[in-house]
Amino acid sequence: MHAQTVFGLLQEKPLTCATAIAVRLRLGVLRRHAAALMLAVAPLAACAQGALQAWAGPAAAPPIELRTLDGRPLVLSGLRGKVVVVNFWATWCEPCVDEMPSMQRLYEKLAGEAFEILAVNFQESAPRIRGFLSKVPVTFPILRDTDGSVARAWKVRIFPSSFVVDAAGTIRYVLVGTIDWAAPETEETLRALLRPSDAGTPRR
Repeated sequence: MHAQTVFGLLQEKPLTCATAIAVRLRLGVLRRHAAALMLAVAPLAACAQGALQAWAGPAAAPPIELRTLDGRPLVLSGLRGKVVVVNFWATWCEPCVDEMPSMQRLYEKLAGEAFEILAVNFQESAPRIRGFLSKVPVTFPILRDTDGSVARAWKVRIFPSSFVVDAAGTIRYVLVGTIDWAAPETEETLRALLRPSDAGTPRR
């Protein structure tokens, strides 16, 4: 596989984390294309690390104005005051499917807190999403990014990708790949943002 072809794939078409790792392995035989490699592997840096990573990009979360699966409008800025996990996923993404139950467990653990999960589905039909949810039921909002514009605004190239946004609308953490969202260390990281002394503190 030519380096330019791989770079184009990463730029134009979302991948699952597992597929992205396979692409990275193929890139290993293309070391002579140093510049292309540096650009192509950038989105893979956090893939499959299995832990939330401190966000080093622009602080302000890009806007989200989408409709839920039942047609209700939802705006991210309307959730100011809450810690929000924004998860980009698709039903064809096996790692996305695998992590959904742990997201639901976390959602139940933090019920009553100033916390929300927004699961942004990438360009799939409502019947397909409902069919999936009949097998993997969740109670947090499912949003439909029907044209992929929100995923592009958030520069999502690999599924699943998740971002943790604090109460002030600042992105604090990112995860490219899967995690056990209900694990104690993950829960504690999120609870730290829920505490009044931390929730509105800007990143340093």
